[in-house]
Amino acid sequence: MKSTLLAIIVLLASLLPAAALDANLTDGCVEDYAADVDYFPQKIEVADAAKFKVEYFNNYKLVSVADAFDGASDFHYALVQCGTPAPSPADFAEGTQFIEVPTGDLITLSTTQLPALSQLGLLDRLAGVDSGFYISTPEVIAMIADGDLAEVGFGNQVNIELVLELEPQLVMSYGFNPASDAHPVLLEAGIFTALDASWRELSPLGRAEWIKFTALFYNEEERANEIYTDIVAQYQAVKDSAAAVRTEDRPTVLINSFLGYADAWFIPGEDTYVGQLIRDAGGDLLLAQAGSESSQGLGFEAVYEGGLDADIWLVETFGVYSGADLLALDSRFGDFAAFQSGELWNNNRDENANGGNNYYEWGVTNPHLVLADLLAIFHPELKPDHEFAFYQQLASE
Repeated sequence: MKSTLLAIIVLLASLLPAAALDANLTDGCVEDYAADVDYFPQKIEVADAAKFKVEYFNNYKLVSVADAFDGASDFHYALVQCGTPAPSPADFAEGTQFIEVPTGDLITLSTTQLPALSQLGLLDRLAGVDSGFYISTPEVIAMIADGDLAEVGFGNQVNIELVLELEPQLVMSYGFNPASDAHPVLLEAGIFTALDASWRELSPLGRAEWIKFTALFYNEEERANEIYTDIVAQYQAVKDSAAAVRTEDRPTVLINSFLGYADAWFIPGEDTYVGQLIRDAGGDLLLAQAGSESSQGLGFEAVYEGGLDADIWLVETFGVYSGADLLALDSRFGDFAAFQSGELWNNNRDENANGGNNYYEWGVTNPHLVLADLLAIFHPELKPDHEFAFYQQLASE
């Protein structure tokens, strides 16, 4: 009788739904696996980024990265909750990489990946970087100084022996050209390597949303959602302020400069992320090609003719801190109206001792800070007490 009762209890228990989780596991693994449990109750939805997506299943996530570089096929990553069975590789696209999450130590090969780790509270997982030379994130600089981070090198010259010695569960890289990139070499060595294609996004918020991509590997979706929601809200607030400006009060903006060693002056297209930043901050970008998602190279004469009367000039040129520095590159720069009025600005306010520019590090994942700087430049009456994060006005001499 007792054995029959026990059997009935076991049977009834097996028919009951497994207890649902109320949060992702960000530390440790599943101890009692149940096939009908959703192990990722906290999920992300991709709103602005166009180059990655994620599909959720009960015990794994399928992440895809598209257009990581010119001519690239999609890259696929199966992120399996540790302590649960991995799905069969036969059910996935060829080349899909499998990794257990939350994963452990990682190596980053771009400075743009460091702010996300800092904001997500994951810097303790960082085991190595490509080089500390251009890094701006203070905590990472301190880690290198204390000998807590290895520097593994660039591109296809990455030190594979050192990477293997560090035993990272994840290397986060990027792609430009497979012939010179690090990821083919890393993959050949059997090292899980994820490609960050944030630099291919066409909108500032699309680039910033890649913080969610990083979070996926650590089950930190909730934290990433909170951070990104705050970034979007702050970006939208600045954009709304600029939208109230009358059309006739929008300044004309010239960007970049013609360098002696280059054969063109590169003007971002209207639909690039730079074009959107300038538009959202209440400026009109001169010489931008309508509908273009890339930059176009123009000769000096074309820029001279079309940009001579620009109200504001965003110089965006390395090593330029004054009008004198600009004239040293080309004396004709002195003819521009923005030069004569002193409306010369560069995005090098926050540089490290080696010239590493934080605009290309924290600015990528925090576009609301860039937009606020631009609004203060274009419409100073709207932000009279603004503290600039990335831009500074060039001294006259």
